[in-house]
Amino acid sequence: MKTNREQRFTEAGNALIYVLIAIALFAALSFVLARQTDTSESAGVSGDKANLYATQLISYATQTKQVMDQLVFSGTDINNLDFMLPSDPAFNTGTTGDHVNMVYHPDGGGLIPATLPPEVIKQTDADPVAGWYLGRFNNIDWTKTGGQDVILVAYQIDQSVCQKINDKLGVSTIPSISDDLKSILIDAESYATGANQDLTTGTTDICPECENKGSLCIQEGGQYAFYSVVADQ
Repeated sequence: MKTNREQRFTEAGNALIYVLIAIALFAALSFVLARQTDTSESAGVSGDKANLYATQLISYATQTKQVMDQLVFSGTDINNLDFMLPSDPAFNTGTTGDHVNMVYHPDGGGLIPATLPPEVIKQTDADPVAGWYLGRFNNIDWTKTGGQDVILVAYQIDQSVCQKINDKLGVSTIPSISDDLKSILIDAESYATGANQDLTTGTTDICPECENKGSLCIQEGGQYAFYSVVADQ
């Protein structure tokens, strides 16, 4: 029979074993959670953040379209829209009244240039770099005429954000197009090397799913871009 001293020693030894087991289990759990966190971060923006960013991108597209509508309603011809950025040295040259057709000027549209949040960017090509692009680029063939439409593009964004955008637009997938994004969505002559190409949307064309879609996130070759037709002609 054990003495009280021996019994207390045994109980203390058992308690120490339990503590060591608990520490080992906690360390193992922490390692698993860390691995899961690393995997989710490398896979893309987390669900809640992707949803928030998607809302921000759609909101900026809506704001931009409102500015375009205001300029056109005030008498600016789409072909006369000026997309000069505030960073251009010539932005404020001229006299009062010279800036009425300028999208970003306070005397014109007054649109504030946006930047993509770093976490949204998924850049695989620096020609051009990831970012927002706005201009009278190429024609989208379901619009009224063959004239160049004004397109806003969030270029080279994260796949998870792209999917959340389409979820909000009622599109369950991310359409894959048969040509590179920059040639059909961005004025390559101004921002990148290469030639422009209109976005055709017929059954066997570049993007059948883009038919009558004023805003949509699409992909090609692992690159993702959200476009919005903010003024069509």
